[in-house]
Amino acid sequence: MRTKILITIITLLSLNNVQAQLWSIQLDVNPTTVFAPATGLSGVGWTGSEFWVSKWADNNIYTADASGNMTGNFTIPGVSGTRSITTDGVYMYIGANTSVIYQVNPVTRQLMSSINTNVANCRYLTYDPTLDNGAGGFWTGAYGSDITAVNMIGQTLSIISAATHGLSGIYGMAYDGYSTGGPYLWAFDQGGNNADIVQLSILGVPTGIMHDAQSDLQGGIGGGTAGGLFICDNYMAGSKSMIGINQGLSLFSYELADPPADDAILLNLDIDPYVVNPTNVNIQGSIKNGGLNPITSIDLKWSDGVNTYTDNLTGLNITMNGTYNFSHSTQFAVNSLASSSITVWLEYPADLDTTNNSLTTNIAGVTSIPEKYTVGEEKTGSWCGWCPRGAVALAEMEATPNFIGIAVHNGDPMEISSYDGGIGTYIPGGYPGGGVDRVLDGDPSDFSMLHNQRVNDIVPCGVNSINASFDGTTNLISVSTEIEAFGEMSGNFRLSCVIVEDDLVSSGSGWAQVNYYSGGGSGVMAFPPNVNGGYNFSTGNDPAQPSDFGGYDHVARSLSSNNILGDPNSLPAGLVAVGTYNYTFSDVSINSLIAYNAVGFDWTKAHAVVMIINATTGEILNAKKAPLSINNPASSWDCDQVNGCIDPGTGNGQYSSLAACNTACITDINENTANLSIYPNPIKNILNIEGMYISLDLFDMFGKLILSSKHAKSINVSSLANGIYMLNIHTEKGTKTQKITITK
Repeated sequence: MRTKILITIITLLSLNNVQAQLWSIQLDVNPTTVFAPATGLSGVGWTGSEFWVSKWADNNIYTADASGNMTGNFTIPGVSGTRSITTDGVYMYIGANTSVIYQVNPVTRQLMSSINTNVANCRYLTYDPTLDNGAGGFWTGAYGSDITAVNMIGQTLSIISAATHGLSGIYGMAYDGYSTGGPYLWAFDQGGNNADIVQLSILGVPTGIMHDAQSDLQGGIGGGTAGGLFICDNYMAGSKSMIGINQGLSLFSYELADPPADDAILLNLDIDPYVVNPTNVNIQGSIKNGGLNPITSIDLKWSDGVNTYTDNLTGLNITMNGTYNFSHSTQFAVNSLASSSITVWLEYPADLDTTNNSLTTNIAGVTSIPEKYTVGEEKTGSWCGWCPRGAVALAEMEATPNFIGIAVHNGDPMEISSYDGGIGTYIPGGYPGGGVDRVLDGDPSDFSMLHNQRVNDIVPCGVNSINASFDGTTNLISVSTEIEAFGEMSGNFRLSCVIVEDDLVSSGSGWAQVNYYSGGGSGVMAFPPNVNGGYNFSTGNDPAQPSDFGGYDHVARSLSSNNILGDPNSLPAGLVAVGTYNYTFSDVSINSLIAYNAVGFDWTKAHAVVMIINATTGEILNAKKAPLSINNPASSWDCDQVNGCIDPGTGNGQYSSLAACNTACITDINENTANLSIYPNPIKNILNIEGMYISLDLFDMFGKLILSSKHAKSINVSSLANGIYMLNIHTEKGTKTQKITITK
């Protein structure tokens, strides 16, 4: 009996001495699925019984229970655009990016009073009971500005300069009176589209303790950006909590505790999953110190399941939050196309948390390296006043080799619900948003950087060819493709096809031509009516800038199988062996295209994008695009007064024979161009042209454009080399071509 009692006492003691784990996740829910109008969620607070989550884009405060389940919403008359929420234990206080702090009764949800400050923008806000000699006050400010302390009536008490804290994008702030060595301030910093939680001393100096909230929330898929932050001791019994919003990604709560004295973390592995067979592979990656004490030595080990190899790393000095890049002295020999599992781990006797010491990856051989294409998907919508910059980013990427852009629309007539509904899983955050290959995400302005990070990755497969055509008789789009596996691919892989169209403009009266200006360029775009009325795309810069765009570009019009992950039966289940695979997608009727009635369809401006997708992770391994060709249309011609008789490719031309078109069209053109007089020929320095024309182009004998000019009576060619050139003179009725010779 005595023995049993002793065992019970020891068990209770061990339970009571379990060390709290800083950054242990207490709550992690995706607000885009919890709160229906998810765009713009930023501020967060905990009343002791429910979450208050603010949506800065409107006046609503959304409520949720302790598990993050939405329970309702409300508005506070007199308060709009809430960015931050804090409490003194009695009242809730709100910062709305103005100079005013609002006091709210949490029971009646009514505005009690307004506190006027000298702070221009109270975006972040946190209550500090020690300010003003214990009378209480607030720390507030915005982004990279000074952090200002004010008392309960708004008078400035002290200022922490921006140079002291050194952060550029503070969106949330929380007072910490619990951690050893405090009190502290914790800043939630979104500088550079990040989500870094940074500990500051009460004087505003970074202590070196920080955490990337993109690294572990929602399974560590990355993305989101810093929002509101809140610290309390009444969310989870027996622990302190750091509650926040990683905008577009997670409503979260971390455990707040002192950092462990010793914590070695195997941060990542930098090992290509596919290499050309045979070869030797470096086992490399990064070690991070998550503890207070520096790491001076550690054992690094890896195993292929048969043998284990050890490096005793000494002479190190990895300080808290510091990293060390390693490359193990023993390489792994790849000598087949089969996949091998490699496990890497750390052994550190003082480690207080061994759950983060091991990582596993797979390595397989390929016969050769296929050409890699990346796919950039832009999240956009006609209602989004920020989204023209995404269109500019895609336009600027058009000239980038091996990049394919797709605009995925939301909340307008161009929306493909399954595409828009699924893309948020792989490209978190609001609008405009962007991602490359569904593994890297950021603002669309980051496409170039993300493409460069991804395009050199080795993948085991490629798209060899695409046959995409439009049948003008049946109005069907047909797409078939051949892909090739250069190595064994074991898992759930699929082919996906998206029909993409450029330069969508409306022939109806419902759409609007809107000027927009962005840091990357300017132009005119056609946008469908906003459901709320009006358009919000012009930022009001120089209206004299040239228009570069005639409408939406890169718009997704159709998605194969109506499934963002592609056609389930397009590739073998389980193992895709080395070799080529052919697949034909189901024909698409253009009458079923999204917004067909609003914008029609122009096959000459459309192309098919075929992607190879890992349906387990959503990763786009490789892709290729091809323009649509016309599928056996009846020959017909139209008389174009500039270019003469042309075949529109639809079978619906005005003339059924070229001869009939020539009779009606070419005589008129000849009469117009015959009135032009071009002299002298040969030319030495000045080319003279008499007669009415619009412009001219001069080409060398290799077809290279040498110069272009609007109408002028004399053209200076003195800088050109001797030789024979072709001159095209464009008139209202057509183009006259003449050979000229330059001799000096």
